[in-house]
Amino acid sequence: MSARSLVVLAALSLGCAVPKDSGEDLVSPDGGGIHADVGSFDAPVDTPAIDPDAACAKSTETATVTPASLYVMFDKSSSMGPTVTSTKWVGARKGMEAFVKDGSSTGLRVALNFFPRPVDATPVCESAAYMAPRVPYDFLPANAAPILAAIDAEKPDGFGTPMYPALGGALRKAMDDLKTRPGEAGAVLLVTDGTPEGPATSCAGVNPEDPAVIAALAAKAVAEFGIKTFVVGLPGVNVGIANQIAAAGGTTAAVLAIPTSTKPIEESFREALAAVRGKALSCDLALPTSVIKGEVSFGLVNVLYSKGGAPPAQTLSQDPTCASGEGWRYDDPSKPTKILLCPKTCEAVRGDPKAKVEILLGCKTAIK
Repeated sequence: MSARSLVVLAALSLGCAVPKDSGEDLVSPDGGGIHADVGSFDAPVDTPAIDPDAACAKSTETATVTPASLYVMFDKSSSMGPTVTSTKWVGARKGMEAFVKDGSSTGLRVALNFFPRPVDATPVCESAAYMAPRVPYDFLPANAAPILAAIDAEKPDGFGTPMYPALGGALRKAMDDLKTRPGEAGAVLLVTDGTPEGPATSCAGVNPEDPAVIAALAAKAVAEFGIKTFVVGLPGVNVGIANQIAAAGGTTAAVLAIPTSTKPIEESFREALAAVRGKALSCDLALPTSVIKGEVSFGLVNVLYSKGGAPPAQTLSQDPTCASGEGWRYDDPSKPTKILLCPKTCEAVRGDPKAKVEILLGCKTAIK
């Protein structure tokens, strides 16, 4: 029996909502798991391939990987140096180079900016001054060279660590950007080695150095617009504050890039960035309506992956714990609404520009 073809585009993304309206300022206008190389993914050898034309098949739904955008706000305060040859600055640059050139980052849309800003006539509390990125959004690997050139053109010579307007500006830009790309996902990455310092004793009636005030920006962005905030902490960072901001921004905790006697800062920073990538590019697939309505049982759902978009398709096993990192699981086993690809499978799919992922309905679920 031939399967009845049903093609539906579903979102593989951060699971973020399209922003309703980013017109409201986050900051008053007068006032901002470690990655492992997985290589090519192959379905477990004990998982039999399910033929979409099998008699049990009712329909096949095709999913597409939705692009995700990441606005990186990079600390260039003097504690990151004080010179461009300082270990921390050089290590961060090398780590960023490895990240943007990594094949697993392909398809990630990235923008870059720095803080603090040079002193000028712009009010120091003005988050809008941090909105326009130094390097505009573009997909990797195409944006790798501009990002590295921008870092090479900078110096770690800033005074203070004004996280409040810097994060606020990045979040506002991420919201505006997402409005023009409905159905996609967006996030902000704050890279810092310090604690909130400046830009003034008060910004629009609030203390810009208060971690709770900064965390509130992240909380508002994720609650109202679906924009998550990631934090990567370099040596010297206040871990408690970094964790507070990340948790408020929907990413649980900061990712620390702390070197050891056997791991230099460039490697620890690369791993931290890869960990953020793995979270930002999480693969959430909307469950077909027919399953949610009960027309098809939760136990009659299979996920197929065609590497390079070519047959034969591999059947990905359902693994409720994702312990091996491969396969897929439901978001809520008792009342699922999404299919979540496990981390290694997600990275393999994200790293495969021609990947084809399908949901096959009607055949008994292959379980790991």
